Amino acid sequence: MRPTLDTTSPPPVPVIVHLSGARRGTTQRLRGEDLRIGTGPEVEVHVAHEPSVASHHATLHRRGATYELEAEPEKPVWVNGDKAEHRVLLSGDVLEVGRDGPLLRFRLYPPGSRAFKSPSEAFADCVDCARHSSSSTAKRAALFLRGAPKELATQTSFWFRGLMIVALVAVVIFVGLLTRSYLQLEDRLQQEELRVRGITELLEESESPLTPEDLEEVRTELDTALERVQALEARTDAPARVVAAALPSVVFLQGAYGFIEPDSEEPLRFAGIGSDGLPLRSDAGAPIVGIGGDGPVLEAVFTGTGFVVTEDGLLLTNRHVALPWDFDEAAATVASQGLVPTMRRFVGYLPGVTDPFEVSLVVASDTADLAVLRCSNVTGEVPALELREGPPSAGDEVIVLGYPTGIRALLARADETFVTKLAEGPQLDFWELTRRLSAAGHIAPLASRGIVAQMTPAAVVYDAETTSGGSGGPVLDLDGRVVAVTSAIVPEFGGSNLGVPSDQGRELLEQAVTEPATP
Repeated sequence: MRPTLDTTSPPPVPVIVHLSGARRGTTQRLRGEDLRIGTGPEVEVHVAHEPSVASHHATLHRRGATYELEAEPEKPVWVNGDKAEHRVLLSGDVLEVGRDGPLLRFRLYPPGSRAFKSPSEAFADCVDCARHSSSSTAKRAALFLRGAPKELATQTSFWFRGLMIVALVAVVIFVGLLTRSYLQLEDRLQQEELRVRGITELLEESESPLTPEDLEEVRTELDTALERVQALEARTDAPARVVAAALPSVVFLQGAYGFIEPDSEEPLRFAGIGSDGLPLRSDAGAPIVGIGGDGPVLEAVFTGTGFVVTEDGLLLTNRHVALPWDFDEAAATVASQGLVPTMRRFVGYLPGVTDPFEVSLVVASDTADLAVLRCSNVTGEVPALELREGPPSAGDEVIVLGYPTGIRALLARADETFVTKLAEGPQLDFWELTRRLSAAGHIAPLASRGIVAQMTPAAVVYDAETTSGGSGGPVLDLDGRVVAVTSAIVPEFGGSNLGVPSDQGRELLEQAVTEPATP
């Protein structure tokens, strides 16, 4: 027997909760004696359009404190799963309008209330929304997870919402404090790890004196390339004339850079030197470095190629040669710790000139891999290479000059007596080894010959029988004019080289004449 309602008290507040359809999750307060349910525009309780739902499907008649459901003829309605034509509704009843049609929940709230849901009712509605959905299990779960927060935030009472906000804020603050502490600790560990890893990689990249075994390996690598170059040059005397005329103007660049702490301008140093003459290392094998102290200054060394382009001593090279730290992941790792890279020494050597000379950056391009260096020591003494106006054509022959593989190639091409004498003497550092090579007349660029394959405004693509390296070297036509500056090698394309067109070099030179050299 269904329970009766007490009609002597103020009537409760009746509502309909839409559990499905476009209005899913919304609550509609019921007012009036007779309320029609359906899809038509004239009905009071409007539900989603479904094939099984009529424009006027059923009517709710006021019966004291509640409503009685009356279904239209041949328009079925199910209440709590039971088909019903007439039914006095109780709070919590679920109505299914038409088979597999929209779902409604009828509720009665205390008199004078604002019909807010309790948390349990909000969750129950979300469960029913998901349970009666025709979607997959995963989509039902997603429907519940999306709907529950929305129900709690919009359908519950103000005091409960406030309590939820206070609790959420407290959780967020607590989690934020824990996360902050964790991230600070993790950041310190990562910063130290990054700095150590970056420094280790920089030291591994830096050139070091060659052992006799290293020298033999380099010679083997270069034999094939040198034989091909000699065979190509033997076909005509044009390359020989071009190489002989340009060779005195091609500069071997040698540099070292380090890092400073920007506030104190103190350099990054090794903690000290061990008895083996090497920097002190941690138990993990990483070099121990820091700001301050009296240990040796950390330096990363590099080599590259440049060439004289003006009578007053301006050189053209690559930006990645003049500013090597901008293109090195290990250097970027160290710099990311707040340290500033700085050039500690930058010198050049010319064929036939024994002593090195200082070079300095004048300007580096922001759009191309080019830079202009200044060297007053060669003013008027070394012929400037002419930059060709206009690009070469596909199929044109070119000659590439440079110092690929740096000191290794210079040693591999030196005479046997010189190399034997070096190997028998004390081990030489990066700088002294180059000075010995220059004094013995072994500073000379490697020449190779190739064909222009493609020309774009940004690059000249050409093949050349040479080893990797030689960045910043000139690419010459058979009249000895510079058509490009070697920038990169793409081994995936059969040893193709990429060069920056000479027109871009001319534009940078025009900018350089108005700017002082960068210290």
